[in-house]
Amino acid sequence: MPTYIFLIAIAGLFGNQQTQPSQVPQFKAPPGYEAKVQSVSHSYNFYPLKRDLPIEFDQIAMPPSTLSKGISVSKTFSCPSATAEKYYNNSVSAMPAFGTPSRKGFQAFVGQGADGIVIYFEYSHVLPMDAKEQLSKYFFKSTVPPDPTDSKAVEQFLVNDHTVIVWCFRNPKSKAKEDHQTYIFNMISSIGQKMQQKK
Repeated sequence: MPTYIFLIAIAGLFGNQQTQPSQVPQFKAPPGYEAKVQSVSHSYNFYPLKRDLPIEFDQIAMPPSTLSKGISVSKTFSCPSATAEKYYNNSVSAMPAFGTPSRKGFQAFVGQGADGIVIYFEYSHVLPMDAKEQLSKYFFKSTVPPDPTDSKAVEQFLVNDHTVIVWCFRNPKSKAKEDHQTYIFNMISSIGQKMQQKK
């Protein structure tokens, strides 16, 4: 008996450090078919992130022990995006307005179709106010990045005053990408809460 598979995307909008979960769609299978939720994936939209949220460079790589079963960290730099690889290897040439990063790093993942890499940069100076638009134009040829909850783009990025994180996964629904983005989302949420408490 055929089974329908639902992929439920939950978008996180970080203008106020909150995430809005989507509703599970109501679906009635036609006669002779069975419908059930077989897999659930979460997507995060980091593009509305507030620029002043600080992210510690040394905490961007997630602990390997928190990865989903069947996924592991690799020491090999293997990037499915030539554009992102150019940014990593020659940052100033790729993004001249950003200048030279003070530090850069990567965390690569392998296993169960989750292969991909996260590259990240720290800048000692404040990045241009239109950094998001510049990165979007670099990766997507448009100043407006595509909706990550409904995009097949290999790249997705996060940018604040001093940090750039780029997720590069051939499969946009990669479990490794979801694991790392959930890790970053939880980190940002905690930072946002602490900032609110200090006000």
